[in-house]
Amino acid sequence: MVKEQGVIFNSNGQQLIAIEHLPLSTTEGVNKKGVIIVVGGPQTRVGSHRLFVQLARALAKQGVVVFRFDYSGAGDSEGKVSAFTDIQADIDAAINTFEQRHPDIIELSLWGLCDAASAILLYVNQYSQRSQSSAQAKIKHLFLVNPWVRQAQTEAKAYLRSYYVKRLLSKSFWQKLLAGQIKAKSALTDIQDFHQQSKTSDIDTNDSFVTHMLQGVSQFSGECTFVLSSNDLTADEFKLLINTNQQWRKVMASQTIKVETIKNADHTFSQQHLKSQLIYLVCDILQRKKQVNS
Repeated sequence: MVKEQGVIFNSNGQQLIAIEHLPLSTTEGVNKKGVIIVVGGPQTRVGSHRLFVQLARALAKQGVVVFRFDYSGAGDSEGKVSAFTDIQADIDAAINTFEQRHPDIIELSLWGLCDAASAILLYVNQYSQRSQSSAQAKIKHLFLVNPWVRQAQTEAKAYLRSYYVKRLLSKSFWQKLLAGQIKAKSALTDIQDFHQQSKTSDIDTNDSFVTHMLQGVSQFSGECTFVLSSNDLTADEFKLLINTNQQWRKVMASQTIKVETIKNADHTFSQQHLKSQLIYLVCDILQRKKQVNS
C-alpha cells in the first residue's frame, strides 16, 4: 500500500502542483531513496496512458518516495506554459522542496520522458556550474527515456533511415503505390528534401540545446540509464546522434552510462505490456542499487 497526497510549492513566484507517493511500509531502509518525475510537454503529471501514475505507485510499493509535478503553466500549475528549455528553475524548486520534506533520503533519481529527459540534462548542465546544494548532491541516477534531440539534420537522417527505408521494404507500400493510393512524385520529393537536409553537419554547435545536453551528461558524476523505444522516431534520432557524433559517442562509452532498449515500444509506451516492461526495468535497477548499497 502507498499513501498519495497533493503538494503545493513555489517556483519563481508561481504555485506548482505535485503529487507525492509515500510508502506505508516501515521496513528498515525505507524512505532512503527518492524519484522525481519530470514531465515533458504537452503532458501533465499523470502522463500518457497514466504512465507516470503507474510508475510512481510501483516505485512506492518498493519503498521509494516519488514526487511528480506539473511545471509552470502545465496541468494545474500557475503561469504561462514553458518550453522544456526554460523549466530548469522548476526542476530545482521541486528538488529543493523534496529535500525539505524528506531530509532522510540519501539518494535521489530524476526521471524524464522525451523533452523532460532533455530538460533534466539541461538542468544538470546549468546547475553543475554553480555551487551544489545538499539536495543536488543527492542526485545519483538519471533515467532518460527517448530523449528529444531534434534538429533538422538529425530528423532528416532518421526519417530516411527509419521511416522511408521501412516503407520501401514494405509490401503494403508497393500495393498502395500500384493502386494509385500513394503519389509517387510527392513521396520522391519528400525523400529528396530529407536527403538534402541530412547532408548538413550532424549537430549545430552554435549554442544548441543538444550541445548543452551533452555537457550535462559529461558533467554528471552519477549513473545514467537511457531507455529507448525501438519503434519511435525520437529514439531513432537519439541513436543516430550517439552513433555518428564523436563527442556523444565518447561520452556514451562511460561505464556509468547504460542504454536499454524496449522492443516494439512506441514513444509513450501505449501498449500495457510494454509499459509494464518499462516500469519493471526502472524498479529493478533501483532495487538492485539498493541491494548493492545495503
